[in-house]
Amino acid sequence: MDVLSEVLKVVKLRGALFYNGEFSAPWCVNASSPRALARHFAPQAEHVIIFHLLTEGRAFCRLESGAQISLLAGDIVMVPHGDRHMIGNGTGVEAVNDSDELSGVIAQGLNLWRMGGGAKLPGLFAVTWLATWISVRHF
Repeated sequence: MDVLSEVLKVVKLRGALFYNGEFSAPWCVNASSPRALARHFAPQAEHVIIFHLLTEGRAFCRLESGAQISLLAGDIVMVPHGDRHMIGNGTGVEAVNDSDELSGVIAQGLNLWRMGGGAKLPGLFAVTWLATWISVRHF
């Protein structure tokens, strides 16, 4: 049996939350920890996995360790262990903590979150933040 099938035997997806952002360069966001996200929408979750899907433009994703990757439209980044990370485009801008913005995003019905310096394409970045919470069966 393949590895994915083995993992799916012990993992049960419990739900998901998606919210969209449209950011123009320069911009930078410190991504919430999974626990911070869970407090807002799934306090019972055993584990939350964060995804970022870049739907337009380009950006970077940088881990707290300093490791960084460049992203292009169509790329998806998964942060399964909740490592602190930042996602952005451009330089010279202070990062916004998305945990500070999340209550407002949820309160407005998960409408589009817009921010940034106002640059036109190719600096425009459209992202979908995805969070999936799971339960793991213990044997």
